[in-house]
Amino acid sequence: MVWGATPVKGPPGGKCYKIRFPGWSHNGGADPGSQALKDKVMIVMSTNIGGDVSAGQMDLLIPGGGTGAFYGCGQAWGVQQGSSELGAQYGGLRSGCSGDLNGIKNCVAQKCQSLFGSRGLDEMYEGCMWYVDWFEAADNPNFVYKDIECPQEIRSMAY
Repeated sequence: MVWGATPVKGPPGGKCYKIRFPGWSHNGGADPGSQALKDKVMIVMSTNIGGDVSAGQMDLLIPGGGTGAFYGCGQAWGVQQGSSELGAQYGGLRSGCSGDLNGIKNCVAQKCQSLFGSRGLDEMYEGCMWYVDWFEAADNPNFVYKDIECPQEIRSMAY
């Protein structure tokens, strides 16, 4: 289960979606991470709206996945906005990593350790490694979704 931001004109926070990944990147061409995500499914709960999120899209809030337009983690992480340690604003720790899927994942895993593990931010590190291991360090993967009733497990975590 993941948290997300939906379009400004979209539903308010608290709505859930079942997302399936078809295996290609929204803007990254033949991204090997997006290909490895093919047919994986996850549940997302919208926690807020995003001013820069387009209709039919959502920002998935995953440690290491980028800070987006509204960076607010610097004090908690001890890293200033714009620091190269965060990777690209859109793309996060995945930016600058290239090669085959294993090379990209190893590169991102090292950045997860440097940014979160070395600071003792254990939950952020675990989330970042989920980004590497389950999410395949994918670069803005495309998805299809449908509205679902929020599972009890995610509702109890959200409040």
